[in-house]
Amino acid sequence: MKALIITESYLPEIGGVEKHIASILPYLKKAGLEIEIISKREIFTDKKMLKFFGLLQIWWALSKRIKQIKEAEIVFIHDVFIYYLPFRILFPKKKVITTFHGWEKIYPIPLKNIFYKKLAQTLSNKTISIGRYINKYYQLDNKNNYLNYGGVALPAKEISVIEKEKDSFLFIGRLEKDTGLSIFLEFLDILSKENIIFSVKFCGDGLMKKECQKYGEVLGFVDVRKYLEKSANCFSGGYLSILEAMAYKNNVLSAYQNDLKKDYLLDSPFADGIACANNAEKLFKNHLTIKKQRGILDKNYQLAKNHSFKKLADLYLKAIQES
Repeated sequence: MKALIITESYLPEIGGVEKHIASILPYLKKAGLEIEIISKREIFTDKKMLKFFGLLQIWWALSKRIKQIKEAEIVFIHDVFIYYLPFRILFPKKKVITTFHGWEKIYPIPLKNIFYKKLAQTLSNKTISIGRYINKYYQLDNKNNYLNYGGVALPAKEISVIEKEKDSFLFIGRLEKDTGLSIFLEFLDILSKENIIFSVKFCGDGLMKKECQKYGEVLGFVDVRKYLEKSANCFSGGYLSILEAMAYKNNVLSAYQNDLKKDYLLDSPFADGIACANNAEKLFKNHLTIKKQRGILDKNYQLAKNHSFKKLADLYLKAIQES
């Protein structure tokens, strides 16, 4: 079966959606799918997006790939259903599975963003929501919708907690306020006031880079696994990096600044295993409480183990069969 993936970006770009796609790809191919990928970054490598005409440019660029779209028996769309909209009209019988990976970091959510997701669900055969909060805040129907929290690749070797650096912290994500970074930096200030000697590395980049450099080393967007292997604690704002931190036996911290992000974290399978708060003082107290829980690292590891990329790929195969 020929399949086409349409996404905002793909490897070598580093990000959650990119890793999601790349990690399930081998399993989908093993199941017999012939898969091609079209990303916006690929079709606009040497072109500039024109203000107010960006979407028309994307549709025009995709029209030049009409042969690929026509030949595909199924189309997987990751977040950007609007890119495929004209071709859904041209090929109404073609199977479409759309995955909703997240929100646009604007809260309250603009009505047009809610409309786009509702439209995507209406015109897709099946949809996959990465997180229960998506259906709640975008007013989506649970019918023909699967709920998931992503996947993780387990470490190749057993992780030794004893060999980890004491009071070492890793931040994973964009270096922006909306990721909870400000709360994390205030948390580090509390550690200093409590005379706790710590080290911290930041796996990410963004507007707050210089501020982060006052606390530790900024590594940019990198493969986080070798750093998780050595760190004892990880601050993460996303499901993928939370799962990775659990798989590498890190104590996990996160923060929220609005109701949506609160539900993102607390209305999830990870809620009981992470230190989570909306301010630094509470985060510090919750972190100490979580660390004292007997067997928390092993419990979180088992939770991560239950979210394999193979299981995630199986969900996509199930969606194909039920479309």
